[in-house]
Amino acid sequence: GRQNLRMAPGVSPSVPLRVALRVVLALALGRGAGCASSAPRFHTGDLLPVMKRSQFRGERSEWREVPHEACPRFERPSVVALLALPADFIPPDEGVAGATEYKMAFSFLNEQFQTPWITIADGRGQYLTQLVFTLEHAGDQVTDVSWELVYDAPSKPPPSVHLEYQFVDAAEADPRTALTAMFAGSLLLAALSVMIVAADSGVDFGLQLLGGATHGAQRRRPYDEA
Repeated sequence: GRQNLRMAPGVSPSVPLRVALRVVLALALGRGAGCASSAPRFHTGDLLPVMKRSQFRGERSEWREVPHEACPRFERPSVVALLALPADFIPPDEGVAGATEYKMAFSFLNEQFQTPWITIADGRGQYLTQLVFTLEHAGDQVTDVSWELVYDAPSKPPPSVHLEYQFVDAAEADPRTALTAMFAGSLLLAALSVMIVAADSGVDFGLQLLGGATHGAQRRRPYDEA
């Protein structure tokens, strides 16, 4: 005789939804934990590694470590001096023909945060005298690095550039965004948890919210011809 597809008795139509919700919730929690664990964690006073490279006379150097005494320490504001200009740099007042730009780039935490090329000397008498780095952190993790440049035109090239390191809490830097993100994430997890409980209880209203027809587990059953 003919055969027809009918839903097996006792099979809840919420099974696919329940499984899907559990997967989504696990992925959401796992992704949050994964993002948090992938970034390095620091304690107050820990050294934050910094790299530098230079661009001079058409050549670019490789990344090199900044001396530890010139690196920042987590949550400890400081001002340090970094030798910047090369020994063969020619100031413009000693021969304009030989004067040229000198640039540097900086990288924090193994190139996790990297600056573009920063002009240290423009070849016309302007020099970078102070470079202010602001490191945002969420708890024990650095989340962003920004910088400000201070230039001057001294009579002679400065022997070094003053690096200033500041630390700000990410929530204090932008509290509205932080609270909004936390609130939205909490609502999402709460909604997923409620839908999972509803699916476990046999309530299928979540299916209608997701839209589309429900197709539960099915099996073939014989259909007797009239």
